Amino acid sequence: MQRDTLIAIGSGLGSAVLFLLVLSGNPIALLLSYFGHLPLFLTGLWQGPKRLLVAAVAACSALVLLGGLLPFTVFMVVFAGPAMLLTRMALVIRKDEQGNIAFLPSGIVVSAMAVMVATVMIFITVTLTAEGLDIQEFISQFLSQMYSEMGVPMTSDVQGLIGMFQTYFPAIAAVSWLLMLFANAAIAQAILVRAGKNLRPTPSMANFALPGWSLFAFALAGFTVGFADGSLAYVARNVAVVLAVPFLFQGLALVHGQAARWPQKRMILTVFYIVAVLSSWSFIAITGLGIVEHLIRLRGKEPMTRSNEEDR
Repeated sequence: MQRDTLIAIGSGLGSAVLFLLVLSGNPIALLLSYFGHLPLFLTGLWQGPKRLLVAAVAACSALVLLGGLLPFTVFMVVFAGPAMLLTRMALVIRKDEQGNIAFLPSGIVVSAMAVMVATVMIFITVTLTAEGLDIQEFISQFLSQMYSEMGVPMTSDVQGLIGMFQTYFPAIAAVSWLLMLFANAAIAQAILVRAGKNLRPTPSMANFALPGWSLFAFALAGFTVGFADGSLAYVARNVAVVLAVPFLFQGLALVHGQAARWPQKRMILTVFYIVAVLSSWSFIAITGLGIVEHLIRLRGKEPMTRSNEEDR
């Protein structure tokens, strides 16, 4: 058996172990489970989609033997499937408008993944609603019971938090998962670049640009929120939040582009991200900035191409 195949199998088994850590209930193990995509991305962005498929098959086979079809299905939907899809798009090579060979721009990859996640969320919420389940009421009861078992008094602040989760729980779950997916891919790429094993150059955040249709998809969801009610408005509201994620990256790209003009770029970005993490509302402002950037190109009028998007 080839060495690369053994490495792929090992990475798949490692991903399966990280996935199973969720069942332990240990806080540290739960934190480690967030990196379940990392071994898969290390394999895919180093050895390509075929070896990643080997890793996924190894992980799924182990999960079927250990736990049956349920863990296999969850792993395929949450870990293996998205990792294979993102890796495949990241490694697509095409000719740009000038005829140069280049990789698919990261803006298209991010937008496509956001649309696919939103589509899955629509399917799940519509299916559950069709089965007669009131999603908002279910989430409210679940969170109330969880806080009660933890001994947390039901103050007005806690009730307000439950109300917020009740309204945006599908979007919160989808966005947090999507950001962790991108984070794992970025970490894997950084490791491979340092080791000299990366298949594609690392995209420049300062040159990140979204395709034109990304704003149309977001606007359509927002339009539906404004004119619909009931379950349709609930689904559209959560879909709009998911489709706003690419504009968060667009806003961050503008910040990176402006920081690059200063010699203290690293310090500026470090302070910026510390402030952003400490103030959750800042991400809403950054997303709004990303929408403005997409509309009027504050960084300049140079169009997005597959050749100028890579960090050379």
